[in-house]
Amino acid sequence: MAILDLDMMNMGNRARRAVRGLKTQMAGMDPSISLASASDTVLRIVGKRGFSDIKSCNVGVPVASTIPSTAGKENEGKGKDERSLADMMKDESSAGDEGIMKMVAKVGRWWYTRCYEMGVAPDGDSRSIFNDAQLLNECETWNASFKLVVAYAQKPVVGRRRTLSV
Repeated sequence: MAILDLDMMNMGNRARRAVRGLKTQMAGMDPSISLASASDTVLRIVGKRGFSDIKSCNVGVPVASTIPSTAGKENEGKGKDERSLADMMKDESSAGDEGIMKMVAKVGRWWYTRCYEMGVAPDGDSRSIFNDAQLLNECETWNASFKLVVAYAQKPVVGRRRTLSV
C-alpha cells in the first residue's frame, strides 16, 4: 500500500493555514469525510480486518526542491533540463541530484493535488495551494515534505466467518 496523507511534515505557518483551509473546504462539501490521518486510519482498519505482520514506513516526499542551485551555473544557457529520470540518476554531479529532487517534488505536488484538491477546486490546478510562490519558498525553507506511508500486511490465515442473522 502507498498512502499519501493530507497533512504534511515540517509545515510552516503558511502551509498549515493552506492545509487547514483545504480541510475546511472538504468538510464543508461532505461532513462525513474523515480528516484524520489517512495512513493511520487505513492501517488500523487493515489490522481490525485480521491482516497480520503489518509493516509500514514513513517516507518524506519533498514539497519543493531543497538542494542549493549550484547546478544552475553548470546548466546556464542550456534552458530547461529535458533529461529523463534514468539520465539524471546516471549523472553523479549536483545537477543530477537537483534534477531528481525537482522531479520528485513536482510529482509529489501533482499527486497531492489529484488526491485532495481536485474535488474541492472546481477548476482544478488553477486554485492549487502550490500556485503560491511564497508557500513553496516556505516549504523549501522548512524542508516540508508530504507524508507517504508505504506498508504491507499478510493476508489473514483464517477467513472471516460469515454468519446468517435470522
